[in-house]
Amino acid sequence: MSNYGDNNYGQENDGDTSRGFMDHFKRSDSRNSSGSGGSGPGRQGQQQGYGQQQQGYGQQQQGYGQQQGYGQQQGQGYGNSPGPRPGSNMVGGSQYGGNTVGGDFSQEEVDKHQRTEKYKEWGKYAAGAAAIAGVVGATAYGVHEYRENKEEEREEKEREEQEKEREQERRRHEQEERQKQQHQQQQGGRHSPGHDSAYGGHQGNQGHQGSQGQGGFRPPAPMGRPPYSFDANDVRNANPARSSDNSPTPHEYPQLRQVGSDSTIKMGSIISLKHNMTGRFLHTDRSHSTESGSNQQLVFGFKWSPDENDWWQVLPANHDVPVPGSVVSFGTQIRLRHVETGRHLHSHYNYRERKSGQNEITAYGDQGHSDENDHWVIERWGDGAYGQTWGSHEVVVLRHYVSGMTLHSHELLISEDVQSVTCFGPGNEENDKWRIECQ
Repeated sequence: MSNYGDNNYGQENDGDTSRGFMDHFKRSDSRNSSGSGGSGPGRQGQQQGYGQQQQGYGQQQQGYGQQQGYGQQQGQGYGNSPGPRPGSNMVGGSQYGGNTVGGDFSQEEVDKHQRTEKYKEWGKYAAGAAAIAGVVGATAYGVHEYRENKEEEREEKEREEQEKEREQERRRHEQEERQKQQHQQQQGGRHSPGHDSAYGGHQGNQGHQGSQGQGGFRPPAPMGRPPYSFDANDVRNANPARSSDNSPTPHEYPQLRQVGSDSTIKMGSIISLKHNMTGRFLHTDRSHSTESGSNQQLVFGFKWSPDENDWWQVLPANHDVPVPGSVVSFGTQIRLRHVETGRHLHSHYNYRERKSGQNEITAYGDQGHSDENDHWVIERWGDGAYGQTWGSHEVVVLRHYVSGMTLHSHELLISEDVQSVTCFGPGNEENDKWRIECQ
């Protein structure tokens, strides 16, 4: 046990711990009664008791436990010493924040200290609650932004659909106006010379123009066959004698690219066909097949700019042997061979395009195999212009030689970016018009 110097307090500890403790509180009462600014015996007793010592009660081994100053004890109170006498201003055994409060502190100061510590604890809880509220707020904001973006996307899609419907309506109106004008013109010239007969006995490749009757341009009847009915149920079979079997037509022709300002289409020219109404290019590839049952390579309208699968080579019909590079005139039977896959533009009866119900268009055969269903008559739209030179600036119609119906497309999608292309009608609709682009 350590003494506190030469004062009586150390002797009291050696003698009687309980009596020393009680005498200490007597001196404390005397100090409090003398006032904070006094210099009486109470104040002097405090200085002699432990005021001049730096360690206070912290070095006692008995009586007061293991303390480091009055009010900062690490033990469990005062050990075996008796509690404070009634009326004392020390609160013994009460801890807040790990410290025992008592000694020189008044009850008001103790209460204030306790309130301060509680406010600190409440501040920690409030900070935690604010952090949680911030997370919740951020999450709610993110959900709000997500919903706003989805709403904007939906509105944008609706605007696009509305714009597309307006464009389709505009095109339908233009088409109706053109057909009305054509009908009026045809009615006015119906009894003009040279228009008595619907067909006039013209031969398709003799340079004569077909008749312009009430139904628009009428092509001549195919050689040795009845006039075209343009009816998908009027089944006409290809002539097997006009296939590539035993044909003198070369299997290949040199591929010709456009040179400078020359717009003349020749045997061997490489071209692409752009649908005039929708702007999509005639396309085929190995990854798309028909769904009709023919299981042939599908031909369809694709993008609005040509790619490697949109190019076709102009070739002569089977059993024709024109000189490579010779000029092609309207009314000539040709074949179009797909440059990338080697298959020919083809149509036939008995197989209909699934959505439209019209005769399907496929890519069929190869360089060594072709039949008459690959034959097409090139015409200038509106009047045929048989016998005149085919120029790349002309709007054209491609007429299937066997059926008489024409290469046709419309704003009917089989799937995304796969626009339906069929063989349909006599060739006097806006949807029968095609433009040429050359390599």
